[in-house]
Amino acid sequence: MSFQTVFDNATSIRINKKKKVSVTTSRSGVVRSTSLGGQIWEFEVRLPDGPRYSEYRPLIEAMERFDRVTTESINITQNYITGYQGDISNLSGATATFTSGNTITITSGLTGVSGYRFKAGDLIQLGSGGSVYSVAQDVGYNANTVVLNRPVRESAGSYSLIVGPSVSWEVLCVSFPEYTVFGYDQVSWSGPFVFVEAI
Repeated sequence: MSFQTVFDNATSIRINKKKKVSVTTSRSGVVRSTSLGGQIWEFEVRLPDGPRYSEYRPLIEAMERFDRVTTESINITQNYITGYQGDISNLSGATATFTSGNTITITSGLTGVSGYRFKAGDLIQLGSGGSVYSVAQDVGYNANTVVLNRPVRESAGSYSLIVGPSVSWEVLCVSFPEYTVFGYDQVSWSGPFVFVEAI
């Protein structure tokens, strides 16, 4: 275990999945924006200051082994961040198809008699090892189309759905803070860890 430790022990997680845009303002005051593409997940994660260095020492060694050059699969297991919000009791066996754009079509599973299949903000992963998407608008129990936060990166086809805290991201650490041992057997950090989705 290495960078997963950072997410499991985080005191804060800042999540950015917005589009990269360029904004210009003309002399007459007209504002224009253009998408630059590259809509990826970025996580800024802070660890607590003050834990015992003797407990973190092997964890730090494992993280330094990965450094800023190796990708790793991570989960955000805190249910209040990634928990499923819909009303379907059995999420296993769900499949969906994708053709193009930022929508998928549910083809099996996720059946219910009332409520919602998904609510805005739910997380979906297309197949094991696929990209992670957030649901952009509520999906009723009798609807099949799911609008996602960004264009689907996978090839057209059929995929099993992984939902909620079970989704995982392949990330690369692009900013690794320095640590300081202080007091008696305590560790602190010079800043946050920053991870970006590896695509």
